[in-house]
Amino acid sequence: MKTLFYLGALLIGTSVLADDTAFLTRLLAKGGVITIPPGDYRLDGARPLTLGSNMTIIAHGARFNLPEKLPDQARVVLFAGVNVEHFAWHGGEFIGHVFDPAQKENSWEPNASTKGIEITTTKEGGTHDLLFRDVKSKDMAGAVIGVHGLYAKSKESEVSAPAERVAVESCTLLRSGRFMWDYGYLWQIMTWPESYEPWEVERAKRYFRTDLTRDVKMEDGDDRIFLENRTRPIPVSQTDEPKEALTFLGTNLPQNIERGRQYFVVESTPEFIKIANTPKGESIRFVGTSGEGAALAFNISGTYLGAYAPTGSGPGKGAFDIVGARDVRVTGCQLSAIGDTMHIQRCRNVVFANNHILGSRMGAFFLAEYCQNATITGNLVDGTNGSRVISVEKSCTDVTMTGNTFRNGGRGAWINQPVNFIMTGNVFINNTTKNEADMRRGRIAYRTGKPGQFPELYFTLYEPGATYGPAIVRDNIFILGESAPDEAVTFAPNGHDIQFTGNIFQTKPATIVVDPTCKNALIENNQGATTVQKPVDFNHGRR
Repeated sequence: MKTLFYLGALLIGTSVLADDTAFLTRLLAKGGVITIPPGDYRLDGARPLTLGSNMTIIAHGARFNLPEKLPDQARVVLFAGVNVEHFAWHGGEFIGHVFDPAQKENSWEPNASTKGIEITTTKEGGTHDLLFRDVKSKDMAGAVIGVHGLYAKSKESEVSAPAERVAVESCTLLRSGRFMWDYGYLWQIMTWPESYEPWEVERAKRYFRTDLTRDVKMEDGDDRIFLENRTRPIPVSQTDEPKEALTFLGTNLPQNIERGRQYFVVESTPEFIKIANTPKGESIRFVGTSGEGAALAFNISGTYLGAYAPTGSGPGKGAFDIVGARDVRVTGCQLSAIGDTMHIQRCRNVVFANNHILGSRMGAFFLAEYCQNATITGNLVDGTNGSRVISVEKSCTDVTMTGNTFRNGGRGAWINQPVNFIMTGNVFINNTTKNEADMRRGRIAYRTGKPGQFPELYFTLYEPGATYGPAIVRDNIFILGESAPDEAVTFAPNGHDIQFTGNIFQTKPATIVVDPTCKNALIENNQGATTVQKPVDFNHGRR
């Protein structure tokens, strides 16, 4: 027992170290069935403890405590194995101190990465038959359970050596996963500082992309914005892409300039730029003069969209992170995160059943790119003002979602270019909280400078001109929140073989918008909703 080990060390006159790596290393070296005695273990994470094949770890009552403080870009993996087969882990709790923006003081940096158990693969047949049961965690800043097959970094869909038969059962992983700011979070504080506490503003200044900001001066009746534009000059906008747009910060702006709304550069010199409402449009002549604190932030891709995660963050996301695996089962778990709650990507034959997601700062349920044959059933998903309550990303194929409840998400449910998709018998409750005007719950949209307008459910494309379908959405209940837009459900162009029937909309009238290019679309008998055909942007609602 751990207590006896320490007692023996004291009796022979040696000092007890603050870190328990050596003790656990000797224990794991035995192999086979290993019992980690109950108690607190302090691990500095300087190097991971090695896990091997044909090993069963029983850790009920063991608590693995990470350091109280972690520096910038800290990287910690507590237990790791390569090409592990016939492995089981039962019990144990991982305890950290993930950064929390609701707290004024934090001992870990936002970009710290702390992982509990990490299994990787280097060869065909290298990783298979893994079971994780009754694992607990609190405040970890990375995936507590990570399993990765061998996959290409450059080709998103390729998996050359999948991990096989991975099960996560009855685990309670709370406030665990890579920390994320959320889209536009720091940008919004910098743009409307008067809506936040002074300490929040000071912290935003520390972590915001200030390299993408410039102090500016604008004169009444002039159309020139004076600034230092020699170093890293802001170029003329050629398109309406976010990377070519800018927004204005501060309270002292000309009357006809809207804070937080995107503008485009139509002329650029070392001393000044000119802006317009559209690329290559007519330059805006200012009504009024700017004052102290007036500034701009250019490259919205960097200041708003790309800043969802802290600069220097480590890879991976979610309380568990399973990538490139086959025959994956996640059942009976409770999960929450100050980032994306869970992450399944490039996996085949997935069952996600009877789980409860208790809260998520970002995406709640996240079935990521290129998954095939997934059944999502009997889950309760509480977004608690996260990002999307559901993301079924990039070309997921043969996905069935039945008998789930999704509630209190922020940006609705996003289904992105699916193939063979079925969503039946689910309940959706108020999943558009990011549309609220409240600065703490809602998020201002950079395109308009006004609260967002995310639909409750939206189908998109990530490739212009691509197609999606068949898709069946039937017999669901949508209880719309006060901030849900009139266009509550939207279908991007080029859908085919779509059935949206027998659904019920409550609390307010709803409109179902279908792009005219969709073929064989049957939209009927949806109580509380009307259907219109009109053009829909192929990637609407993505941010």
